[in-house]
Amino acid sequence: MPVTAERCPTCGAPLTLTADRACAFCHTPLQVTRDAPVAVAPAATAAAASAVAAVDPGGPFSMQVEDVFSIRGRGTVLTGKVASGTVRVRDRLVLDDGRTVKCAGVEMFRKQVDMASAGDFVGLLIEGQGKDPVQRGVWLRAAS
Repeated sequence: MPVTAERCPTCGAPLTLTADRACAFCHTPLQVTRDAPVAVAPAATAAAASAVAAVDPGGPFSMQVEDVFSIRGRGTVLTGKVASGTVRVRDRLVLDDGRTVKCAGVEMFRKQVDMASAGDFVGLLIEGQGKDPVQRGVWLRAAS
């Protein structure tokens, strides 16, 4: 479909093309004339590869906190993807601000487990963090 506009004629999104000359939003193949203002987006595989955080199975435990939940009667749950190492119930962990906490539970997909390894998406029940809230984006690491 020939295009001379600044928007995709199929979905109406601003005209951004993938490497194979399709709309980046609706993936409709387009033929673009030379005078059309077009920003070429990188191939989807390259964008996906750069967006995925590296996972290191070796080394000490580390995880960036994606979300924080406070569960009445249980405590604070930190969720995220384990970036490296392994975490087990009763491990001592350290937050970026220096606070030491204890892992009281590990949960994956609504099942309690004893440990989680690099690449796993987990919820960690922590104890000992006090009244100060944990912020999204903080790194949780194994205590030395």
